[in-house]
Amino acid sequence: MRVAVVGGGITGMSAAYELAKRGIPCTLFEKDETLGGLAGSFKVNNTYLEKFYHHLFTTDTAMVELIHELGLGDQFVWNDSNTGLYYVQRIYRLATPLDVLRFKPLSFPDRIRMGMLAIWPRFIRDWHKLEEITAREWLLRYAGPRVYQVVWEPLLRNKFGHYHDQVAAVWIWNKLVLRGGSRDVRSGAEKLGYQRGGFGPVFIAWEKRMREMGVEIRLNSPVEHIRIENGRATGVVVAGQFEPFDQVIVTTAPAILAEMAPGLPEAYRHQLQQIIYLANVCLVLKLKRSLSTTYWLNIADPTIPFVGLIEHTNMQRPDEYGGAHIAYLSRYLDADDPYYCMSAEELFEAYLPHIRKMFPEFDASWVEEKWAWRERWTQPVILRHYSKVRPALKTPVDNLWLSCMASIYPQDRGMNYALLYGRKVVRQMLGEEPAA
Repeated sequence: MRVAVVGGGITGMSAAYELAKRGIPCTLFEKDETLGGLAGSFKVNNTYLEKFYHHLFTTDTAMVELIHELGLGDQFVWNDSNTGLYYVQRIYRLATPLDVLRFKPLSFPDRIRMGMLAIWPRFIRDWHKLEEITAREWLLRYAGPRVYQVVWEPLLRNKFGHYHDQVAAVWIWNKLVLRGGSRDVRSGAEKLGYQRGGFGPVFIAWEKRMREMGVEIRLNSPVEHIRIENGRATGVVVAGQFEPFDQVIVTTAPAILAEMAPGLPEAYRHQLQQIIYLANVCLVLKLKRSLSTTYWLNIADPTIPFVGLIEHTNMQRPDEYGGAHIAYLSRYLDADDPYYCMSAEELFEAYLPHIRKMFPEFDASWVEEKWAWRERWTQPVILRHYSKVRPALKTPVDNLWLSCMASIYPQDRGMNYALLYGRKVVRQMLGEEPAA
């Protein structure tokens, strides 16, 4: 049996690695010049840095185990996360339960209700009922109108735009469970994991390991077409040439599969096209000075055109980057939004008044370098009853499989789940677990 894996992000790498462990020949096709997908890196002062901010939670055990398996565990560290909220021209620290109790924009009873959202969602076992209502309805019911107005509505609006009041409660429930489960039992502080020197060396070591195990990795090789004959996938077309395979695993966004496989059943193609994805544009700044002491700063101000400011060097030491301070300014948006196509300079000019509003002492001379990274397929929009449109790993076409961010449910995207779903699709393909 020969298997084609389409897409060299973490899910594709994971699938290829699992096949190699079983001695099954496979070819991994990636359109870019490096592997890693959304976790891909570039270099800042000769140190790898992710194009889009990444970290691990304490529950992300599979990814941590892989790092150790590749012999890089001595560079993996856990850090206390310093999170905050920008609201009405002020930064509020919200890293611990005590910080929540001190959050003055809310009354004391509302602070208690806000704090409980980090605890009681972990005791919800049946998430199916959360598919039936929106996050807005659920938060209003359990956190109250003032907590929703001050904290959650601005964050949902900034993240999802015109979909903000349509997102299902199951999405925000999972976020609260994930972050709440990554808190230190004693202090209540959130713990986040990161690889010193960046996750880039992890992907380099992983690629090297796979090549040594016999995986054929084809970079700069976009799959143009998946051939389907008599209801069965028979191979792929790359650079105009057809290459036969017994099984094809696709790890791209559903809409890409719908385009590259014209032989799909029409009802299934319609199902794939129903799944909405947001794009993301991320401005990365290399700075002479730090903006604040906060690592993850959520923006609860609808006039500011980015949803979060993540100052990476408030989790990792600036020494790792030659003394530079690194900040990400992230914006989720529709692909036709004018911000999506802006250059780094254009984004910076558009963001500059807002950065000065947040940090009055900021001066443009602090910026030494800037980069803009963009990706069309970054965040599936989880609407109510999403399980009805969520694509199963096994497609209606024999020997054709799909495992991607849209498959991960009720959990949300992330490196750890990408890794797990690469393994999962291989197990289903080989009949080691039921296809569902």
